[in-house]
Amino acid sequence: MIQLFLDSLLAPEAPTSTLFILLLCISLTLLTSSVNRLLSNPKKLAAQRKEVKKWMDEFKEAQKSKDKKRLAKVEKQRSRIMKLQQKMSWQSMKISLLFFIPFILMWQLLWGIYTEPVAYLPGFGPLSIVYWYLLCSLFFSTVFSRALGVGIGSMN
Repeated sequence: MIQLFLDSLLAPEAPTSTLFILLLCISLTLLTSSVNRLLSNPKKLAAQRKEVKKWMDEFKEAQKSKDKKRLAKVEKQRSRIMKLQQKMSWQSMKISLLFFIPFILMWQLLWGIYTEPVAYLPGFGPLSIVYWYLLCSLFFSTVFSRALGVGIGSMN
């Protein structure tokens, strides 16, 4: 399956736009993941995610057991957990805001250049620039997030 994908991607009749968009996506995804790594503390974020998950599990278990004392104890921590989630969201939002305008400008340029399908995948057929970039981005953002220890993809 992977070989079929690579063969169709690198076939001589494949549009050069296929490879160009793939390489552009790899570059931009690596750049955003690297900046995310530099501007965040992955160990701290992982600890915060773990703490939020632990609280959510305790909350669900308290609700399920219908133990009012236990539920009240867990509820006392809700405010702190919500603040922690806000901090985590803001950290992610900062990186998004940093790249928002450049990405909008890049997309305006690319949509003007690539009006025809830029890739062809067996089983999917021709793909527009939006779908091809999205597919590449989803794959590489997961790979780079895990490799660099940032983002949702790095959760244990």
